[in-house]
Amino acid sequence: MDNIIFERLWKDSNIIELKVMASSEYINVFQSCYVEDVLLENAADKINNYIENPDEVCYLEFGNKTGYYTPAFSLSILPSDNHGHVKIEVDMEIADNDRRAHRCCFYVSCELGQIERFGQSLVSLISEDEEVKVSLIK
Repeated sequence: MDNIIFERLWKDSNIIELKVMASSEYINVFQSCYVEDVLLENAADKINNYIENPDEVCYLEFGNKTGYYTPAFSLSILPSDNHGHVKIEVDMEIADNDRRAHRCCFYVSCELGQIERFGQSLVSLISEDEEVKVSLIK
């Protein structure tokens, strides 16, 4: 089943370690990365803006895809069709070499309502007391 899950593994001050899991009918992949809480807030805002205007692409990048940093990934939420169906292009680093040369790209299919709930739930990863896992599929 197509899904994207963000799980908070650790939080210190304004830095969060996330385990990001994504799956489609063809693949299951995960990676861990470090993000600032403000990045999650910005992603939630971008998703909210996308919901208001789903005819445009919403691009979210977590980390830097170039250089010698922690693993990075991106989500490109494509325009919805007339029925509210959406494809999200997942681009995730495979951390199996020092050059950061291997990446995995694939589509996750979902609906506008699922994206809206996901975006609204992202900020819960910032709070210490709230749930530590956010899923596209409830």
